[in-house]
Amino acid sequence: MDNSATLPPEPVIRDIAGHLEQIATAMTADGRPISAKGVVDVALLAVPHAQHVGVTLLRADRPPRSAAVTDEVPELLDSLQFELRDGPCLDAALGPPVLVSGDVGSDARWPRYGPRCVATSGVRSMLSLRLPMGGEDHAGLNFYSRDVDAFSDDDVVPGSLLVPFVALVLQAELHQQDVANLTTALDSARMISTAVGILMATHKISRDEAFEALRRTSMGLNIKLRHVADHVELTGVLPRPAAGPRSPGAQRP
Repeated sequence: MDNSATLPPEPVIRDIAGHLEQIATAMTADGRPISAKGVVDVALLAVPHAQHVGVTLLRADRPPRSAAVTDEVPELLDSLQFELRDGPCLDAALGPPVLVSGDVGSDARWPRYGPRCVATSGVRSMLSLRLPMGGEDHAGLNFYSRDVDAFSDDDVVPGSLLVPFVALVLQAELHQQDVANLTTALDSARMISTAVGILMATHKISRDEAFEALRRTSMGLNIKLRHVADHVELTGVLPRPAAGPRSPGAQRP
């Protein structure tokens, strides 16, 4: 069986191979890991008719967001889909591996999103590919064009080949962010616990009273609780509103 008719032209295959090698090299280079932003920039070059590229990210118990974009257009259209809860990026992240629309403005699948997409950005064609994230994370790699019927198999093939690379880079980036957030949370908990102990010993009050003093100061000065705790840990006293440009002095709970 001759499969040559289903393959992109040889120059396109060479281009795709070059882009994949570029991503693979960047992913394995010591000290220079490629970012999700770097991957979508490469994807823009690899998919012939794309004018904008973005990654839509859905995480459990967190607001949806654009994880990486080549420019402001994907982020703008993600925000519109999040507002309407309607659109190909959301559907691709949660559903079929490939979604293509030749004219999203008249596409019956997204009656609310499509007309506003065209009016807002001028984008007509969209190609959305589901990223295999695993767990409770979901994401889609999305290509945009202002031309009608812009995307064909010549775009779907290289876009699909990029999918596992984009997913790996995004998963690694999210893992790094989660580790950083956990470290920050643990540091905050330690500082708050230490500050509570200092106030208990200094003012002979209960744990609940000491924590309430921290919380009340945080709300009154409109600063984060961890920053109040950090001040107590460093100075032994609660911060108070500044009377001038100098640092605040002590305040009893």
